[in-house]
Amino acid sequence: MKRIAFVRLRYLPPSETFIYGELKRIRTVKPIVFARKRMNLKRFPYKPIRRLPRRPAEIARAFRRRRIRLIHARFGNAGVSLLPVKKRLGIPMLTSFHGFDLPAKRDPRNGYHRRLPELFRSGEKFTVPSRHMKRKLIRWGCPRRKIKIMYSGIDLERFAYVEREPKTEGATIIGVGRLHKKKGFRYLLKAFRIVRLAHPTARLVIVGDGEERHALKKLIRKWELKEHVKLLGHVPHPRLTELLRRADVFCLPSLTTKDGNQEGIPNALKEAMATGLPVVSTKHGGIPELVEDGMEGLLVPEKNAKRLARALQTLIENPALREELGKRGRTKVEQRFDASKQVKRLECIYSRLLRKGR
Repeated sequence: MKRIAFVRLRYLPPSETFIYGELKRIRTVKPIVFARKRMNLKRFPYKPIRRLPRRPAEIARAFRRRRIRLIHARFGNAGVSLLPVKKRLGIPMLTSFHGFDLPAKRDPRNGYHRRLPELFRSGEKFTVPSRHMKRKLIRWGCPRRKIKIMYSGIDLERFAYVEREPKTEGATIIGVGRLHKKKGFRYLLKAFRIVRLAHPTARLVIVGDGEERHALKKLIRKWELKEHVKLLGHVPHPRLTELLRRADVFCLPSLTTKDGNQEGIPNALKEAMATGLPVVSTKHGGIPELVEDGMEGLLVPEKNAKRLARALQTLIENPALREELGKRGRTKVEQRFDASKQVKRLECIYSRLLRKGR
C-alpha cells in the first residue's frame, strides 16, 4: 500500500476531531502522521506518529526512509514549511486550508504571507472547507483549477437524530466550540440576557475551552447569570452527544475578528443538525452554505445581540418550527456532510495525485 506523509505540526488540538475522523477512515493509502508536537494522544490514538524534524534536509531523509509518495499538509503553514521538502523529493503535495491559515488581510512583512504565492505555484492541489474559502484562496492568487472543496464530514451514527419534547418552558440553548473571539460567545451571553427577560426558566450551556473563558466568566458574574449559564469546558464525546440530545436549540454566533480570522463551516453546527437540533447562527464565512435561513435554522448578522435574542426567542416559543428545522437539518447533513462519503472524495484526490507523481 502506498504511503503518504500526513503532516499536522501539532497532533492534535481538541477542536480537530474532524482530522482524526478522516485519518481513521482512510483505507486506500497508508497515512504516516508527522508532527512537531504531540498532544492529546489518549483522545486521538493513532499509529504511526513520527517526529517531524525542523530542517528540510532531515525531513526529506525521514520521508525517503519511509518511502513517502505524497505529502498531505494540514493547514497552509505546514504547506509553506514543506515546500523545500517537496522540491527536494519531487513528489506531489496536497495542502488543506481550514480558516485561520488564510487571513483576510495581507501583511507584506509577514513571512508566511509572502510565501503563499510560491505555495500556490508549486503545490498540485488545495482543499478548502467551503465555497467562501475557495473565493478567498482565488483572491490570494491560487489557480481555480487547483482548488477542491472538501467539506469536513461528521459521524452520522455517533450524532444520531433525536425526537425532542415540544416544550416552551425550561428550554435549553447550547453552544459548542473553542472559546475564541471568532465564535462570538460574548454576543450569545448578551443575547441570552435579553432572552431571560421573556423566558426566565431558559438555560444556556456552553461547551469548549480557550482564551475567552475568563472574559465570559466575568460577563456571567456581571450580568448575574451564574444560576442560568454553565461553562462546561471540554467534555468527552459521549457526554457531548448526550448534551446535544437534551438541548432544544443550538447557537453559534460566529464573527470575523479584527485580524480577519473567519470560520469555514463549523463542525459543531453539523453535529448539532445531525441530532435534529434547530440552529441559530450568523451570516458569516461558509455558514450559509450549511444553513439556509428559515430552512435548517435562523441566520442573523454578525455582532447583533438583539437580532440573535429575537431568533432564539422565536425558536423557544415555536416547538413545531424547531422540529421542522431540525428534520431539514438532519437531511442536509446526511446528503452533503457524511464523513464516510467525504473521505472517499479525499481518497480520490490522493489517487489522482499519486498517479501524477509517478
